[in-house]
Amino acid sequence: MKNLTPPTANTVHEAGLAALPAELTVDSGLAQLPAAMQRLEFISLRAIMELLSSSGALTPDNAVRSSDEIINTLGAACRHHWLVRRWLVALVEREFLKLSNGYYSWEQIPESAAGADKLPEAYDALGFPPEMAQSHQKLLTHLAELVRDQVSINQLLFENGEILTALAAYQNNWFTTYLNYAAASIVKQAVKPGPMLRVLELGGGAGLTTAAILDTLAGRPINYRFTDISPLFTTAAQKKFRNHIGLRCSLLDINADFTAQSIPAASTDIVVAGNVLHNAAHIGQNLQRIRRSLVTGGWLLFSESTRENHAMLTAMQFLLSPAESESLLGSEDRRGGTDQVFIDNTAWQEELVVAGFEVKCFLPASTSPLSVAGQTLFFAKAV
Repeated sequence: MKNLTPPTANTVHEAGLAALPAELTVDSGLAQLPAAMQRLEFISLRAIMELLSSSGALTPDNAVRSSDEIINTLGAACRHHWLVRRWLVALVEREFLKLSNGYYSWEQIPESAAGADKLPEAYDALGFPPEMAQSHQKLLTHLAELVRDQVSINQLLFENGEILTALAAYQNNWFTTYLNYAAASIVKQAVKPGPMLRVLELGGGAGLTTAAILDTLAGRPINYRFTDISPLFTTAAQKKFRNHIGLRCSLLDINADFTAQSIPAASTDIVVAGNVLHNAAHIGQNLQRIRRSLVTGGWLLFSESTRENHAMLTAMQFLLSPAESESLLGSEDRRGGTDQVFIDNTAWQEELVVAGFEVKCFLPASTSPLSVAGQTLFFAKAV
């Protein structure tokens, strides 16, 4: 690893684009993505506004309310209080609510009632499978019950036990396809004659990042360890990738010592993590564990949400609410007291440097239409 020349940001970007449909990457194909994402986010925010209005949390006479008053009127479960506060922040950012001296009131109520029936069109334009729109429609229908914990998101999304199917639908879109194949191109760059390349994937989940890497390598030998905290995912991955020589699956908790989980110090050349590191109880400590597992000169590739996607405020964000006896993710790190689960590009770069990494690049560029989802790929070198 020490003697390898890392690929350039442009090379990685082009590899990600190559995985997208041709019609998307020519003419104005990519340029259509921001408008589609805006429609999707608006539908989600509209559902929140309708709930605030119908519950009496914010009234037509425009009486001002504090966040605590809004939460109490909604009847929100304690563990979802943080999420309601994020709803309010999002509505202020989009100028649907105004905030003055800690009190909220209506700024405007949009005339266009873009409802859940418009979700399939918006999701299709962003490359999601039909199942994602269907799932989100169901969640919007039960938004009041969800925030009150009268029904759980697991009951609605995974009612038939199809957890892998539901998560794959969420993770399968143009943005993650671009990021996964961009990451795969970096791994491909590191596969050279000589000692077997040792790759550790954290939080492999439905295996979409894994599939992109293995597809790009096209059968070249590699020592690949797929890990996740749940045996549901490791068992499925073992079956899905059973024909790939060199891949093995095992359980691993990113919030526990890696050495105690059979990942010795300096035993890995590349660590890959697809949209999982925000689940760290403490981001800095998690990055330090990863750094210890890597050889000097090793690479860390990970994708993360670096802005709050407003569409997910009425969907997958419910999965991040802590159990009643637990704290919200990040309560002990830089996220503490903010209600924010995700940190931005600058914060990630700062955390990486402190943990002993040199940031080589991150994609997509802020000027790219692909940046509208707030999903970013980081490529860093252990120093």
